[in-house]
Amino acid sequence: MTRAWLGALSAVPLLVCCTDPHSRARPESTPDTTTVFAPQRTPDSVRPPADTLPAGYALTDTSTWEAFEEQGQRAILRRAGVAIDTVDLTYGVTAVGQDSLVFLPVRTDTLPNFPNAKVLTYDSFPRDYAFWSPTSRLRLRDVLPFFDSFFSSPTKPRGAVIHYWGIAPQRPTNRIYAMRYDFRAARLDSTFLNREDALATDYRYHFGTPQIHGNEVSFDGVIVDSATWLVIRHEPPPP
Repeated sequence: MTRAWLGALSAVPLLVCCTDPHSRARPESTPDTTTVFAPQRTPDSVRPPADTLPAGYALTDTSTWEAFEEQGQRAILRRAGVAIDTVDLTYGVTAVGQDSLVFLPVRTDTLPNFPNAKVLTYDSFPRDYAFWSPTSRLRLRDVLPFFDSFFSSPTKPRGAVIHYWGIAPQRPTNRIYAMRYDFRAARLDSTFLNREDALATDYRYHFGTPQIHGNEVSFDGVIVDSATWLVIRHEPPPP
């Protein structure tokens, strides 16, 4: 088990979004707060369960998003009525500290799928997980060690604790870790899963989201004890 301590996250300077090397050669995109087309509206009655947001925050303008391999719902995250970003509603928005949020932004391509079509359509897709506060914005991969925006499949934070797959580049492959980070305590736990993976795929769900069952966390059948953060057994895959 490896433990590390990160500095106070509130002291980081404001960063703006930039080109993502994990974008998998996506076309140029634009924030959906200035959407390039009118997306299909979805009645709020079928929206996923609402997140508990700090006072003054709201999710508005629910719509659908879709790409070749995935689809979902999105909404505009606002603070005091001012748009912050467009976020995926499946992952949602989670408060991990006083006025600090974690969410998954969604972007829309500026180039249509079929430029000569009578009705233009545009792919939308998730981007870098974000760690946001009123005074700063960071990509989660710039905060969490071994976090990969495309492959880490993080859990939605519970009690300010997030679980994710750690990807440690080791040519010609990658070492794979079970990771846990507590935003409030600034404590990181990691353990090597005795697994290496070249990640020769464009499928972002190559690793399943870690599953929490009482005092155990399953990383695709590799069970980690939450007290010691050590691997305690391997379960066979489902038939």
